[in-house]
Amino acid sequence: MRFCVTGATGLLGNNLCRRLVEQGHEVVAPIRSSSPRRPLEGLPIEIITGSLDSREFIKKVLSDVDGVFHAAALIWLGRTKLEESIRVNVGITQMIAEGCTARNIRMVHVSSTDALAAGTLDRPATEDNIDPAKGDSNYVVSKRMAESTLLSLHESQNLDVVIANPGLLLGPFDWKPSSGRMILAVTDSYLPLAPVGGISVADVRQVAKALVVAFHRGRSGQRYILAGENIRYLELWRRMARLAGRNGPLSYLGGPYAKAVGWVMDGWGRLVGESEVNSLALQMGLKFNYYNSSRAVRELGYEPGNLDETLQAHWEWLLDNDLTRHAKKK
Repeated sequence: MRFCVTGATGLLGNNLCRRLVEQGHEVVAPIRSSSPRRPLEGLPIEIITGSLDSREFIKKVLSDVDGVFHAAALIWLGRTKLEESIRVNVGITQMIAEGCTARNIRMVHVSSTDALAAGTLDRPATEDNIDPAKGDSNYVVSKRMAESTLLSLHESQNLDVVIANPGLLLGPFDWKPSSGRMILAVTDSYLPLAPVGGISVADVRQVAKALVVAFHRGRSGQRYILAGENIRYLELWRRMARLAGRNGPLSYLGGPYAKAVGWVMDGWGRLVGESEVNSLALQMGLKFNYYNSSRAVRELGYEPGNLDETLQAHWEWLLDNDLTRHAKKK
């Protein structure tokens, strides 16, 4: 079969391309002219250069494919970039969906667990836990809007769509790096405190595998959480620090202190531009972003993977590609 994969240079998109190629499928990767080519080097895929902001370009990309994996997104957990987030995460998603409807092909949309409600220590959230929203950061807002748009098109225009909601993705081929920035923050410097909340960590290779299965077996109009081990940030960061032989955080950054740091960083951001460390991002760190992947396990045969093995694979890849100051001497 022949598939279009958006976001092919990103962590998930790149692993997905590799998975599809391994299974003998043809892959078309639409990328911007400014996008790096290194993540796609050596892959026998067709690269089409252009902008997904263009309906004509989308029509061209979808003209001869059997399905679409839409993994491209703008991730910004802050207050700025709202217009851009909606344009990318909602507008482009809608145009691709309309293109799929016109050609009567299936779309697998990569959303996020951030589009769902947060879970708790005792009760991880499922696909049915939509509200309350986890906050009003641009990423949360735009991802929820995108899902709503797709489900509306599913009902009104028979869009054949499966929605995947991955947790925090870790694993190899993190070229930017993206999620790997968390590992680098912990291993390349010392962070004494970790957010009081927690997160669900998924192996990107297992998620890519599940996405392919979702195309063939997923129920149209359904969400599938693709998460993994639910772990507090303190323990996760300690495990990350051990990769580099470092000491991890000593304790938690509690709510009042996190809010104070967020207030300071927001003030600084108004002067020099919002950074990734802002009040909305810190608020996310106070939540227990815990999720239940039972539906995907049951219907897609999803296997979340072992967290320590996933961390080691990501770390080794960062070392081998000179993306950390601990990089191996060559």
